[in-house]
Amino acid sequence: MKLTINEKNENVLLERTEVSGDIVFEDKTPSNSEVAQEVAKNMSKDIKLIVVKNIYTTFGHQEATFTAMVYNNPEARDKNEMMTKHLRKKQDELKKQEAAKKEEEKKAAAEKAAEKEVKEEPVTEEKKVEVKEEAKPVSEEKENKAEEKVEEKNESSEKEKKESEQ
Repeated sequence: MKLTINEKNENVLLERTEVSGDIVFEDKTPSNSEVAQEVAKNMSKDIKLIVVKNIYTTFGHQEATFTAMVYNNPEARDKNEMMTKHLRKKQDELKKQEAAKKEEEKKAAAEKAAEKEVKEEPVTEEKKVEVKEEAKPVSEEKENKAEEKVEEKNESSEKEKKESEQ
């Protein structure tokens, strides 16, 4: 692929250079990313600062014309370029993946810390018995609460019967 830049317009207010030119290629029409790479080489800029607006091919020829915007900094690019649906989805997916990685790292760190605590304190039979004893009152409390609720229902139904009889 051979890329030639025919026109450069410096746009100071938008902090960008508007570039247009010709492309001579073989096989298929180059993609936006391929054109952006070539423009980045010619302009000696980072590929992230380049936005290819369009590529128009000439029917029956292996030639095309393009227009691209070369921004001075990422803030200017983000401010001036619209975020399309598919770019927004990609950005959201990347954020979700980063968040998932952070959560996994936190879990791994917590597990390592728990393993260190377990290794430092050997478990004895006395501690096992204490844990079992602590677990019993909780289940007994639940049973007691359930029994109390049943008793309250029975008492309330008896009161209703007495009131209806009178």
